Amino acid sequence: MKIESLALGKLQTNAYFLLHEGKAAVIDPAGDSDLCLAYLSEEGAVLDSIYFTHGHADHVAAAMELKRATGARIYGHSADSYLLGRVNDEVAMYLGLKEIITLDVELIPESSIDIAGSNFTVLATPGHTPGSVCYYSASLKVLFSGDTLFAKSIGRSDLLGGNAQVLRQSLLRLKELPDDTLVLPGHGPSTTIAEEKVHNRLW
Repeated sequence: MKIESLALGKLQTNAYFLLHEGKAAVIDPAGDSDLCLAYLSEEGAVLDSIYFTHGHADHVAAAMELKRATGARIYGHSADSYLLGRVNDEVAMYLGLKEIITLDVELIPESSIDIAGSNFTVLATPGHTPGSVCYYSASLKVLFSGDTLFAKSIGRSDLLGGNAQVLRQSLLRLKELPDDTLVLPGHGPSTTIAEEKVHNRLW
């Protein structure tokens, strides 16, 4: 599997493309659908699935455009569905949300799913939003952490639907992952669980 990231949208959200045998999945298509489609064309890959770590506009804005262009199915946690329809919200509109997004598949927390030919576990990590999830692959030693955990920082809990105490429990859960797990967050550089245990004072 090949994993590539593009920083997209007004907040430069990390959209992650997972490529395998001519097919692709994207985690958090933040915006700039034309750039996403151009990248897929360059790679000779067909997008067949779209995954959300949570429902904030800066992580989902390009989803419907990509779905129409490719036929890809959209996966996410139903607890964040209320965020996917906030087309009249000024902040969401500024971040590129132009239309209501509907999920094709509602993710079941703690379930195992196939993303681009590899097995991932859907970890429920609420706190930033009620439906925040992380995607963890033990075989690849990688965690897509969305806006729950960053390099030397953690997600905000003061936005709509956020809960600081719940977020703290989610972060403690991530601490149990192996130290050599590569963490690919929604914003900023990658890190590892080991690095964050040492350097992340907020964790």
